[in-house]
Amino acid sequence: SRDVKGVNVIAAKLSDVTPDMMRVMGDQIKDQEPKTVAVLSTVSDSKINFLCVCGKEAVQVGAHAGKIIKEVAKMCGGGGGGRPDNATAGGKDTSKLEEALEAVNNIVEAQLG
Repeated sequence: SRDVKGVNVIAAKLSDVTPDMMRVMGDQIKDQEPKTVAVLSTVSDSKINFLCVCGKEAVQVGAHAGKIIKEVAKMCGGGGGGRPDNATAGGKDTSKLEEALEAVNNIVEAQLG
C-alpha cells in the first residue's frame, strides 16, 4: 500500500479469485482499515472485475469508491459505479489493467484535494 495524503491506497491484481471472494476481502479491508482505499481486480474469461472499497475515515476525507472505480474501469474499456464506501465495475481490455491500477494513486490524490 502507499500513503496518499494520509490514506493508505492499495491497488492489486488478484489471481484465482472469484468476484464473491473479492467482495469478502473488500469488506474485511474496509472494516479493519478505516483509513484505506483499496482497488482490487481479477480477470476471468478475458473480462476484468473491479472492486473498490473505502474505509469510513477515507470517505470522511473525500474518497468515493464509485467515482474511483468509474475512472479505473473506463481506462480498461468498461464502466461501473456505486456508493462512497463500496463499488464494482467491469472492464474489457485486459492489456490496460496494469496501467489502470498504476493510476489509482493519482485518482485518489485528486479526490482528496
